[in-house]
Amino acid sequence: MDHFLESCPAVSPSFLPLAIYSCITITILTLRKNQTTLEPICTFGPQLYDIRSIPSKGRGLVAGIDIRRGQRILYEQPLFTSSLRWTSHKDFEDYLASTIASLLPSKRDTFFALHNAHPESEHPLQARFITNCLTCQDGTEAAVYNTACMVNHSCRANTQWSWNKEAKAVAFHAVRNIAAGEEITINYIFGDIRAVREEKLGRLFGITCRCELCSLPPMEIGKSDSRRIEIQKLLEAVGNDQNIINKPEGCLAKCGRLIALVDKEHAGHSEHLPVSVEAYDAAYRICTTHSDLASAYVLQKRSYDMRVIYEGSDSPLVKQIKYALEYKHQETWVDGLRNLTEWHTIRDDEPKLLKFMGTDTCA
Repeated sequence: MDHFLESCPAVSPSFLPLAIYSCITITILTLRKNQTTLEPICTFGPQLYDIRSIPSKGRGLVAGIDIRRGQRILYEQPLFTSSLRWTSHKDFEDYLASTIASLLPSKRDTFFALHNAHPESEHPLQARFITNCLTCQDGTEAAVYNTACMVNHSCRANTQWSWNKEAKAVAFHAVRNIAAGEEITINYIFGDIRAVREEKLGRLFGITCRCELCSLPPMEIGKSDSRRIEIQKLLEAVGNDQNIINKPEGCLAKCGRLIALVDKEHAGHSEHLPVSVEAYDAAYRICTTHSDLASAYVLQKRSYDMRVIYEGSDSPLVKQIKYALEYKHQETWVDGLRNLTEWHTIRDDEPKLLKFMGTDTCA
């Protein structure tokens, strides 16, 4: 189907309590001088992918050639964006109606050609928007696209999307090699066990997933669910401030365990998924908290290498991390901790805390 969205709690056709939203602002991308709406752009030729009918899914994107890991597949500006801070369904529907009416006819046609998972909704524009939108900015806005909305779901997706706030465009990168003829997929729902994923995908997007992971035998699905439950517990543990301060060795061991579990769950293709980067970023925070900048540098470099794969070197965050890695005197801000922690190092020293993550996680 033409569904598109890595699941975001702030946006769903179940329409979460309106109290969490305060207002809505619709933003249409315009050219500076004449206020003409920008056309969706794709800087990579269509030879990278074909738009085809996918059995039981509707339209989808299929690799037209072999695509290598880290290659940018799609780079596209939205048809339009919307704030997610709305106060009522009526206000949201009214703003969407006004915004869509102001679009060029071709863009209006594109929007109405997108799949609506909830045609029975009393707010049809809202339902169509939410079925297809992708969050952007800091998660307070969302956008719909000409091509990106055709990318279908897999629980073991081969592609990751990211929002480039400078270019105001969504970028899709391959997180593993994709063979010509293979469908290009992203993950709508992260982290949940099989039964929860099935319920959410049906309720939010009207789909039943038949991906590699969801088609495993019951015993293997049980093992997968156990891994996902442990992953969630580890994510909570490594972000706990008290653990970071009082138990750095144990926290780092949990980071290593987390990375290993994610890799197992995603069949060896996890190193460029955001959850793995989150684990490395947590480990980086632990090491900087204890002024072990030698370990922190290794972890930040690993996080940078991984982000380049799924965000691209032009990502604002990737560029910030690159600057930090090149900044030769970044250790000066922790000089005051030199005598307060046994783990203190500067960048060119031998790392001290890194060993607690395990031998394979920072290879």
